[in-house]
Amino acid sequence: MALVTALLITTLAVSAVANLFWRQQVQVRMLENQRLHLQTQWVQRAGLDWSRQILRDDGERSPDLTTLDGAWNTQPAAIRLDRFFDREPGEQAGTPASIASRLVDAQSRYNLANLASGRALNLAEIGIYERLLTNLRLDPALALRTAQTLAASQTGEGGGRRHAALRRVDELSSVQGYTPPVLAALADFIVLLPAPADLNLDAAAPELLAAVTRLPLPQARQLADRRRQAYFRSMAELRAMLPDSAVLDGVRIGLRSDYFLVENKIRLEHAELDAVSLLYRPRGNAAAIELVWTREE
Repeated sequence: MALVTALLITTLAVSAVANLFWRQQVQVRMLENQRLHLQTQWVQRAGLDWSRQILRDDGERSPDLTTLDGAWNTQPAAIRLDRFFDREPGEQAGTPASIASRLVDAQSRYNLANLASGRALNLAEIGIYERLLTNLRLDPALALRTAQTLAASQTGEGGGRRHAALRRVDELSSVQGYTPPVLAALADFIVLLPAPADLNLDAAAPELLAAVTRLPLPQARQLADRRRQAYFRSMAELRAMLPDSAVLDGVRIGLRSDYFLVENKIRLEHAELDAVSLLYRPRGNAAAIELVWTREE
């Protein structure tokens, strides 16, 4: 009996000690995960600050035009961050820490917020979206359906900022016809901004140029090739290149962008963070560049 009692006590003691060590290990891992999460958040903020500075410099050099050869579109390679984090003496570096940031001109894509103003549909903008869908070999009926959905969800009037049920492109999956393949085909051509905004014809894809100018797609590609050699400096210059410049009347188009997407890919030890943020660059160098939203993927 004494031997059995001793074995039971030993077993209970070992179990208690093992349980304590397990709880301590869990707490250590939780603290480590919290530390990595905070560090990735700070790295992301640093990436956004870098993007703000790039956009500010670009706005100073070219206040009236946003072109694809601008400084904002010069993407650096992934930046190694290993030397910015303290390590214990003798500790070996694990997975390399890095951040890769990419700026995307949000107004080089078609802004679905242009389809409706308050509860009123914008027929000219619906026509642009219909032609874009046709150029991409998708159902053009989606244009009217999308405009009706946006108009029904709007609570504000006019062209100011709105509070809508649809705030991101991926939420279009709730609209009939927006299947995953359709959303994938549209990913590089549409965006949903907080307010109506001009389509930047100095950065738009040929499919969008064709939808706006009503040119056949091959001619729109030729126009885009010509644009690479010399970007449009004014809307008058662009109108002079078109057979019928009246097609540009009544639609939101321009040559400068105020909204930009920032895509950050952060790798820190075993933590990974992919985030997309929307920055708004107001006109005038004195105004601060605003962070509209951030979405982690």
